[in-house]
Amino acid sequence: MTKSEPLNLPVSLRVFIICDQTDTAPIWGYIIREKGLVAIIETSVQRAMSRTLEDIPDLIIIDVNASHKDRIALCKKFRAICSCPILLFLPTNNEVEILEAYTAGVDECMIKPISPSIFLAKIAAWSRRSWTEPMSPRRTNKLRLDPSRRAAVAENGEDVRLTNLEFRLLHLLMSRPGYVFKGKEIIQTVWGSQREQDQSLLKNMVYRLRKKLDEEAGETNLIQTWPGGYSFQED
Repeated sequence: MTKSEPLNLPVSLRVFIICDQTDTAPIWGYIIREKGLVAIIETSVQRAMSRTLEDIPDLIIIDVNASHKDRIALCKKFRAICSCPILLFLPTNNEVEILEAYTAGVDECMIKPISPSIFLAKIAAWSRRSWTEPMSPRRTNKLRLDPSRRAAVAENGEDVRLTNLEFRLLHLLMSRPGYVFKGKEIIQTVWGSQREQDQSLLKNMVYRLRKKLDEEAGETNLIQTWPGGYSFQED
């Protein structure tokens, strides 16, 4: 990667980094924020294990000097609550741990040391993978979806910035206004899985999306709840 090759990272990309090294965590945070992205830093393994993500990130990076057991536990925890890519930084090239990490749901293992340029290149690569699914613009009477900026534009012109999963959910619902999508159908399309715990994740994401549309755009009751599913309804 040279200076003439832009990374073209998506706007408002949210990167959640778990790093228990006081010298390294601020560096990762600075590199991410310097590119205009959102960096969420957690420096305590214990707090990370008990943390519930209020807003699902687009990428999770785990860089901890804790035990092998704790690293794998972190991977399993966050794979259970979200489907975004997980990158695990490892201190040594240990094939046994690498295989166990992939089994736990990690998308890529990287052996340290990792240079800032490689760090950013990996973020760019994985962000492109999570954004590669074709998303055509959607437009209804009260809302327009802009895939290039991952935003919902209200009738009054206000922008509502969305996470990757929020955008995918709204894009699906707006594809057939008035149609009730069953929870399992939504989970399969948005998360790409059928895990039982995703039902609660879907419920929480619908709540956050409604709140954003209400507070930031003044649009209420666009997403309706029905027995077993949800719909996009303007009237």
